[in-house]
Amino acid sequence: MCPDGRSVIVAIDHGNAAGIVRGLENPIEAVKTAARWGADGILVTPGVLDVVAEEIGEQAFILRIDGGCTTAGPGGPTRLMRTVEQALRMGADAVVVNATIGAAYEADELEKVGRVAAACEEWGVPLVAEILSERMLANHMDFSGSGDAVLPDDIDQDISLACRIGAELGADLIKTRYPGNEVAFRRTVAGCGRPILVAGGPMRGSDLVSTLRLADDSMRTGAAGVVFGRTIWQQPDPAQALRAVCAIVHEDASVEEALNVSIEN
Repeated sequence: MCPDGRSVIVAIDHGNAAGIVRGLENPIEAVKTAARWGADGILVTPGVLDVVAEEIGEQAFILRIDGGCTTAGPGGPTRLMRTVEQALRMGADAVVVNATIGAAYEADELEKVGRVAAACEEWGVPLVAEILSERMLANHMDFSGSGDAVLPDDIDQDISLACRIGAELGADLIKTRYPGNEVAFRRTVAGCGRPILVAGGPMRGSDLVSTLRLADDSMRTGAAGVVFGRTIWQQPDPAQALRAVCAIVHEDASVEEALNVSIEN
């Protein structure tokens, strides 16, 4: 977290499940953009970290230490690929692991979150628990950009449960989706007791306004920050998109003001 208690994290871990993703063909460029235009940190996998390390600069980085499921497979629980101790040796500022509530393998993944939380407590490393629900997966894992899969109207119930479960298991921060309901999200924030970072989800077209509205809605209703990937580096101008998101998160800019934030080449 930054001194103002807010964070803008650029996620570049999508290849862990989807391989080569449009806009992330060259992760070095995404990290350069993040470093130059105001991101507080990146979310990265161990293998890609080796490639982008020289471009990280002063940014923090969150290391994804689980995986094992791809868009080509049948789905199932993600498994630990690195330990917390190994993440520390790689210089990580925090680690992130996934869990999916409502899935048949829910207990396996929640146990993983609990075990990692215990290790993080032992080593003094912050844990980000990325907790989704099975009903979110069709949308969240849509890398086609078609926008055919949408979040259910009552997804706020899943998000509230996900955030509280993550807190109960010992996570320091929760990464999840925004429900599209301000009242419900305020209630979720109040009942979680841990900072919540809002994930961007799939990018549809080149609608920067929708990305900025998501950031604005999230911050106004109590989020501690955003973790945006596709909604940044799939934009026609990723630098402009990131600078605008940072203006909302750190400068309390409105959507209209953020759209007019200039960047210097």
